[in-house]
Amino acid sequence: MNALLILCFTAIAVLFAGLAKKRDLIQWLRIAGVLLAFGMTVWEINHTNRFNELFASMLRFDTFALSFTAVALVSTLLLFGLSRWGFRELHDTLGDNYALLLFSLCGAVCMFSFSNMVMLFLGIEILSIPLYVLAGSRRDDLNSNEAALKYFLMGAFATGILLFGVALVYGATASFDLAGIHAVISANGHSPQMLRVGIVLMLIGLSFKVSAVPFHFWSPDVYSGSPTIITIFMATVVKAAGFAAFYRLFSTAFAGAGEFWTVAVAMMAGLTMTLANTTAIFQNNFKRMMAYSSISHAGYLLLAILVAGQTGAGGAVLFYTLTYSIATICAFACFLLVAEQNQDETFRAFNGLSKKQPLLAAVMAVSMLSLAGIPPTAGFFGKYFLFAAAFEKYPGLIVLAVINSAISIYYYFKVIIAMYFSEEENAYEVALPRGFRWTIAIGLFLIVLLTLAPGSVYHLI
Repeated sequence: MNALLILCFTAIAVLFAGLAKKRDLIQWLRIAGVLLAFGMTVWEINHTNRFNELFASMLRFDTFALSFTAVALVSTLLLFGLSRWGFRELHDTLGDNYALLLFSLCGAVCMFSFSNMVMLFLGIEILSIPLYVLAGSRRDDLNSNEAALKYFLMGAFATGILLFGVALVYGATASFDLAGIHAVISANGHSPQMLRVGIVLMLIGLSFKVSAVPFHFWSPDVYSGSPTIITIFMATVVKAAGFAAFYRLFSTAFAGAGEFWTVAVAMMAGLTMTLANTTAIFQNNFKRMMAYSSISHAGYLLLAILVAGQTGAGGAVLFYTLTYSIATICAFACFLLVAEQNQDETFRAFNGLSKKQPLLAAVMAVSMLSLAGIPPTAGFFGKYFLFAAAFEKYPGLIVLAVINSAISIYYYFKVIIAMYFSEEENAYEVALPRGFRWTIAIGLFLIVLLTLAPGSVYHLI
């Protein structure tokens, strides 16, 4: 609860600092606020906070919620190392952009910790509404305008469907509380037709949010049209929030109705990973490739929803989200520098990068290997823990997931081949700003740490 209050007050302070044109103050406030929130989160994981019990009927800050909050805060801190460069053409609205990002982060924290479906709805709206604005923050760019409009329309439809599902579930169980819904389903089963329709509608609404097939069509256009900084936030913090909420809802409220919804989720997982990886092969634009990569990882994470509540499943989701987020941020950091200095978003922008900027090329290579799940990178252990949790009940899906992981190597290696083996070289020199150095250094350190001690980190989680 303390972290949520700190983030909220930091966002308000940054907003007013932006009105006063205090750019240096904005930079210090955003870092200090997120660091303080991270420190409070780590403290609350190891200490009982009676203040949290006052809000337990709406928000429950248990270890699951606090751990995901910590992952989101680490991702945001790394993102802030890139954002001054990424927002350089939007200096007049710098305070607005940072404030909106922080408000969106507040929504993510609500999605990590909700214990009442009303708070789930509020968390989704607090997370999404600032992003509708940020996706279109390049007002003179038609692609950015298109991304904002598509994101707003699809997000509004998804929220409406989700809210309709919430209403039907409430009508069938007379409760918004997750524990109350679970008690009713455990006692009476999932036979009421109203409850079944409500679960299906909530499943559809959350599938939109995590861009699972067949509700993924908005994702590639929004990722490629939005400013790269916002794309990174969507691919990491928003994805983590969506799956944390998905897992929390289906492992608690709907656990007793598993035999009804698991078939649909299993089909969705198989379709998501297969369609996304197959389509990513044919992409030449890096951001669109990463969009389909993000969709494919959603397919892998859906495996954890199938075994929600099983021992180790929650830890596997958290570890996978952590490794995926750090690798994605490092990859996009390298892309942001290379693409904007070369004015090219295709794989050709990386030609010969290993000769011009070896450190940047090494970070990008490690990130691509981790996202592909190549042993012994952190991404490999993330997939191992996730697949191991679901293997006993869904061996066929795990075999399909392994095949899809092999397919993904093809398009991830396009970047590595361009950097190290392309005969054509770009004439430009890539400058490495200080913020980028810190971001990629910390990101690389975290990837190496997760690679060297995955078991220790997993058991700690």
